[in-house]
Amino acid sequence: YDNLKAKGELDEFLASINHPKGIHLCGNPDWEFMLNLDMDILSMDIYTNAEIFAASAGSIKRFLKKGNTIVWGIVPTGFEIFEKENLNSLVNKLEEIWKGLNKNGVDMDLIIERSLLSPATCCLINPDGEKTVEQSFEMINKLSEILRSRYKIS
Repeated sequence: YDNLKAKGELDEFLASINHPKGIHLCGNPDWEFMLNLDMDILSMDIYTNAEIFAASAGSIKRFLKKGNTIVWGIVPTGFEIFEKENLNSLVNKLEEIWKGLNKNGVDMDLIIERSLLSPATCCLINPDGEKTVEQSFEMINKLSEILRSRYKIS
């Protein structure tokens, strides 16, 4: 089962969907492969995979220029990792990723225009149950407010 067969089957599946098509990945796949699929939304754990994802700047640029959206999973949902982060550290981390992409040819306005935010993963195995996951969603709202203000997004 090689990447051509996987791409063919995934393309066939996505073609059968008559609504916006998206995929969420908590792992670290072949980003070139993913960014070249016929889909509208790519949601991923950028908190963990930033360095490797950023290496695909050319494909990211093409993906966004087609009008597609990237959902930046920047807020960790694992209890231990979440406790180590704060709003400023996460804003800085995300902006560093965006600045790196911008430096490699991806227009910052395009990044901002075609972006959404989310928790990094769908972790529901924390010792505190769903509490950390709920806090991560609250943090997403606060991050969004900061970035909307900083980049003058309504």
